[in-house]
Amino acid sequence: MVKEQGHVNWMDQIFRDYEKDGGLKNNPGFGKPLPESVLSGNMYDDFLSKAKGAGFLPLWIKWQKEIRQELSEVVSLRKMNGEGEDMLLTRRIEEINEKVRTYNAICPPKMQRREIEWSTIESQYEKWK
Repeated sequence: MVKEQGHVNWMDQIFRDYEKDGGLKNNPGFGKPLPESVLSGNMYDDFLSKAKGAGFLPLWIKWQKEIRQELSEVVSLRKMNGEGEDMLLTRRIEEINEKVRTYNAICPPKMQRREIEWSTIESQYEKWK
């Protein structure tokens, strides 16, 4: 057993046993250099392109689409009802802001958005497009 700082690191021990038994030599890429594409570029962008090709959609993108759709509905209703504040629309904006907070918690920092405000809802909607 391998002890590090007073405790046994089980995963290291399992890997070392696997390595001793020649388990790594049975891998198809053993001893071959890594392709250049793996070592260059942005790893996050590479992941997104591969995930997109496999049909995977990150949860934050699903939230983004849902928020955009709800904002579109609220902006349309506001235009129909006039510029005055409506209690029903105010409640919907509060619900959207709950979703915005959840979205901000799971998306990359560069993609985070401000909460929706009644006075600037049209310009904020344009940023969500």
